[in-house]
Amino acid sequence: MEKPFEGLQRHAYWFLLLIPLVAAGFYKTYFLVLLEPTDSLIHLHFILMALFVAMLIVQPFLIRYQKFRLHRMIGRISYILVPLLLGSIFLMIRFSYFRFIDDLNNKIQQGTIQLTPKQVLKEAAIFEAIGFVYMGLLAIFYGLAIYNRRNAHVHSRYMIAAALTMLGPTVDRIIFFNTGLEKIAGFIRIETIAFLIADIILAALLIRDYRNNQSTRALWVSLIFFVTIQVMYFVFRKSDGWAGFVTFVMNP
Repeated sequence: MEKPFEGLQRHAYWFLLLIPLVAAGFYKTYFLVLLEPTDSLIHLHFILMALFVAMLIVQPFLIRYQKFRLHRMIGRISYILVPLLLGSIFLMIRFSYFRFIDDLNNKIQQGTIQLTPKQVLKEAAIFEAIGFVYMGLLAIFYGLAIYNRRNAHVHSRYMIAAALTMLGPTVDRIIFFNTGLEKIAGFIRIETIAFLIADIILAALLIRDYRNNQSTRALWVSLIFFVTIQVMYFVFRKSDGWAGFVTFVMNP
């Protein structure tokens, strides 16, 4: 039977792919305009995100080279880092929400679009739905990973699921800012690509653990959460209920 962290050790180098993904995803929206005046919240969010990505990359290598004490120390630091990151994600969603509303109101004043105030709020809620998806998934999987930190096998699988939440903010940006497309073939939203990549990776790991007589419960839970929230995203993001929820959260 495979050791609890053996699969994670063997695939540690795959985590390095996060570096070019982040670089490509944020090149036009962050790195290219880095020296231009911008809100300090954007810099804070990027720094926290970069630290989290660095942690995701470093931790498997520390396991691979048996630096368990340092691995645990960085894990404890994450108790502060991840809540701060989640807070910055929420503030970035809020920042983007009100900027999107301002943009719509400017277009209304210019006469290029016609929307009621209620429709403006609904469009803003739809626009920010994907941010809530990944913020929620990150909170869920990181929480499950920490709750199961004494079970190496389960902990590592939930951390992999947490790492997969980084695909959306990077892959979506790479596609949109390099092609300008919001939909592929006119009907497939670009978010679907990152969704499918995450689902395929989790399914492949699940099959692998099953073949190695390892527990598959954590991967089943992760895959079910991913697929369920993905379906909810497509089904409910345009609903009045979602618009009401986001309006309440953004305007307490």
